[in-house]
Amino acid sequence: MSLGPNNFKIVRGMLKGELLNFLGHYSCDRANSSAAGTDEQVPNTPSLYDDPAMKNLQHYFLYDMKQHTGENLEPTFCYLRVYKNGDILHRHTDRDACEYSISLTLKREQTDNIWPLYLETDEVHKVCLEEGDGLIYKGVENPHWRDKFEGERLAQVFLHYAK
Repeated sequence: MSLGPNNFKIVRGMLKGELLNFLGHYSCDRANSSAAGTDEQVPNTPSLYDDPAMKNLQHYFLYDMKQHTGENLEPTFCYLRVYKNGDILHRHTDRDACEYSISLTLKREQTDNIWPLYLETDEVHKVCLEEGDGLIYKGVENPHWRDKFEGERLAQVFLHYAK
């Protein structure tokens, strides 16, 4: 299997049901806790590096990632961010530890609008992820970004893998 001609794959319903509901609420609770920090990429926005629940989720998807990519991957790190109204994710590529990544939407609060993620391969793709949908992509090779967020909060986890 491979990611296809555009070097990415959208997996609808990658996470479902009670596990999705639990991790969505968990993520928002963790963002409000003293464990949350912030980073320079999206200042003043709660984030958590290698959160234990997200590390377990990363291992949960390891077999699937090997199947989707056709590569013998290992988990590197994971990153949870709970975006807030007005946030912007500027165009960037990822570091080497993010050779293959899943961007997974865990929860959208008080918004009916999906916040698109833009991914540039040979052209720019507008990717819209519902709760539970995942985007598998090569963040080191493909620039990606998000314009201004108009919703209240959005919990997104990034699960990273490398060969």
